[in-house]
Amino acid sequence: MTIHQPDFIPWLGFFDRWERSDLFIILDDVQFIRRGWQHRDKIKTRDGVIWLTVPVIKKGRYDQLVSEVRIDNSRNWKDKHLRTIECAFRECVNFDGVYEKLTEVYENDYDLLVDFNVNVLKAISGILGIKTPMAYSSQFGLTSSRSQRLIELLNLEHATDYLTGTGSREYLDEELFHNSGINVIWQDFEHPVYKQPYGGFVPNLSVIDYLMNRND
Repeated sequence: MTIHQPDFIPWLGFFDRWERSDLFIILDDVQFIRRGWQHRDKIKTRDGVIWLTVPVIKKGRYDQLVSEVRIDNSRNWKDKHLRTIECAFRECVNFDGVYEKLTEVYENDYDLLVDFNVNVLKAISGILGIKTPMAYSSQFGLTSSRSQRLIELLNLEHATDYLTGTGSREYLDEELFHNSGINVIWQDFEHPVYKQPYGGFVPNLSVIDYLMNRND
């Protein structure tokens, strides 16, 4: 099983963990990280690598949960995103199909960031052929935090293995997992190298880059 925040169009490794798991739990009842990956990621353009960012309302909302973050729809962000994506990838081999799927998601109205992100994640998982089901941590009503919360989620789903990324090493209490009968599996993801426009290969970009350029 894997557990992660609903990041915005994340890198390919995010989907690798999802595909390798029996269940993917969206961690939506934890604090929103103001400068994290939940509302932005990087794409490669003719002018170099840039941030693609969903504007969100942050002022006075320092402790808001992921599930509470509202999009700042006073800004014309959706059209800007689609124009940027089109300019960056329109010459790529898979542009038409991927851009059509993204456009279908962007054409809907969204108030909450989590709703938009999850719809994008579902669209991309469909393109990648991922069948692993999804659940939300908020549906379990837990009040614990950090490693203990993850362990409780795993126990509620009778999971014995937890697949996580190396970025979790800074805070994950692996001994606590082992004492709870849960095996921590650290993701060992080797990013594929493929032909990109605009110079040499840049890894770890938004999955959009891989979808647009892959030739398999």
